[in-house]
Amino acid sequence: MSTTINLREALEADAKTIAEIHVRCWQEVYAFMPQIVHRQRNFEYRFRQWTNWFESGCRDDSLFVLENAGRTVGFAMAKPNADAAIAVPGEMHACYLLPEHRGGELGPLGLMALATSLKERGLWPACLWAFQENPYRRIYPFLGCKPEVFRERVIAGVGLPEIGYRVTDYDLLIARLDRMRASAAQRQTESLRQPRLLLRLPG
Repeated sequence: MSTTINLREALEADAKTIAEIHVRCWQEVYAFMPQIVHRQRNFEYRFRQWTNWFESGCRDDSLFVLENAGRTVGFAMAKPNADAAIAVPGEMHACYLLPEHRGGELGPLGLMALATSLKERGLWPACLWAFQENPYRRIYPFLGCKPEVFRERVIAGVGLPEIGYRVTDYDLLIARLDRMRASAAQRQTESLRQPRLLLRLPG
C-alpha cells in the first residue's frame, strides 16, 4: 500500500469534513437527482447528521476516514443491517471518495475495511444499496454482489429507484478488492517511473 494513503477510525473532529465530502459526492455522483433532493441534503443537513451520529455514541457502527498525504478525501461506514428487505446481519452502508481520488487504492481499501469490520463482529454476510442510476454500481457484480431487491427510495418527495445487493462470499470480495488495490498501486508506480524513462531517450 502506498505510504501516502491511510485509513483510520473517524473522530468527532472529522464531522465537518465528512459532511463536506458527503455533499460533494452526492452532487457529483448523483447529478441525475432533481435539485430539490440536493437542496434538502445540503451541508447543514449532513453536518447535523454526522454531529448527531458522533454525539449518540453509536458504536455498533464502524466509521472510517480515508486519507491521502494527510488530507481526508473520503469516508466509509458499515453498520448492523436494519432493513428487513434483505435478511443479513450487516450492511456496507457507504463509501465515498472525492472524484480526484477515485480509481486508486483508496476505494478498494475502504470497501475492504467495511467487509472486514463486519466479518470480525459477526455481522456477515452483508447487504449494500445503490441507486439504479449510480454509475459506480457496475463494479458490484465483479465483487460478487448479487442484486436482490428493486424498489424506490423516497427523498424530498422524489421516488428514486435503488437496488439492494446481497454480499455473501467474503473471500471472493476481499480477493478481488485486493487485486484492484494492487493494480492501482502498480499503475501509480509506473506513472512515477515514466518521466525518468523519458529522460533517457536520445536527443
